[in-house]
Amino acid sequence: MKPANRLENIELSLIRQINALATPLCVNLGIGEPNVEPDETLREFAVRAAATGSWHYTANAGTVALRKLIAGESGFDPKSEVCVTAGTEEALFSIFQAYVDPGDEVLVPNPGFLAYATLARIAGATPVSYDLDPPDWRVDLDSLLKKITAKTKLIVVNSPSNPLGSVIDGETLQRIADAGPLVVSDEVYREIWYDAPPPSMLGMSDNVIVVGGMSKSHAMTGLRLGWVFAREAFMKPIITAHQYIATCASAFSQSLAESILSDAEWNRSWLERIRAQFRRQREAALFSIARELEATIPSPAGAFYAFVPVPACETVSFAKTLATDAAVLVIPGVAFGSLGEGFVRISFAASIEDIGTGIERIGRWLRASGR
Repeated sequence: MKPANRLENIELSLIRQINALATPLCVNLGIGEPNVEPDETLREFAVRAAATGSWHYTANAGTVALRKLIAGESGFDPKSEVCVTAGTEEALFSIFQAYVDPGDEVLVPNPGFLAYATLARIAGATPVSYDLDPPDWRVDLDSLLKKITAKTKLIVVNSPSNPLGSVIDGETLQRIADAGPLVVSDEVYREIWYDAPPPSMLGMSDNVIVVGGMSKSHAMTGLRLGWVFAREAFMKPIITAHQYIATCASAFSQSLAESILSDAEWNRSWLERIRAQFRRQREAALFSIARELEATIPSPAGAFYAFVPVPACETVSFAKTLATDAAVLVIPGVAFGSLGEGFVRISFAASIEDIGTGIERIGRWLRASGR
């Protein structure tokens, strides 16, 4: 049987392909998952959610109680302008299915998270990349605006960025919000920052759709809990698509999220602790990158990734060789767009020991190969 045309040339991401090469001896600096374990309070929240929470369907958009907590003081109506999803990936899929038609164009960052272009292709649209310029990875705003055509259905923004760790300034975000097309702002890393909270696009314009979640901020990647903010007129088709994709987010995960967000003091303390942990790991990564790889990069302002230049090579084969010959996993930069060639993404969501060991192995392999 021939697969559907929509999946032609769609394959598992390079992130998953590289991680499939892992052996027990590998140091994994490739996966985008927090190296954070639940504390006693978070485990108590989980026990309570399992013991007293519902095991049945919730409303498609999620429980009203949780939507109120997510909405907070945002000015968005929790009953009609917030939808709880099965992670941010499902949120994005629902948005693309709700709004993107064959023949449309979707502006995506280059380098940028690889799912954006793939979701556009699955919907039958053409991804059109806009450049982020090294070394600070700033948006080339004039170039972006010139790429808007009558076919442009969505502009996708990701700040803090995966894979770059860069943050887009508020003025640039506002100009993108005012550009005309629908804007999807992926803010799943928004709570992971180092010097100042990154600006959000929430409320910048009625045509902005904001995606967020708890996978990265609360180490809940396996519990699939995300959300969408959109004005009511834009939300209705998203909820319809979400219904047929997931019905509703996990009732357990929703109960757990409600407990977390209801305890504002604990949640503030938790976020401060994980930022402090990632800050230490970031400094360890930057030190090792400078010492072992002789590369100096701007300090990532958010998320937990370093996008590191490597000596001239084809980075897919380079990353695969590192996995098999040096027992360290990193993601080839070209996985995130053409401007990622010549770079690798190193995740510092790992222990300081693993960060040092993994980057030292990369440096040793480079020196041994004469690179």
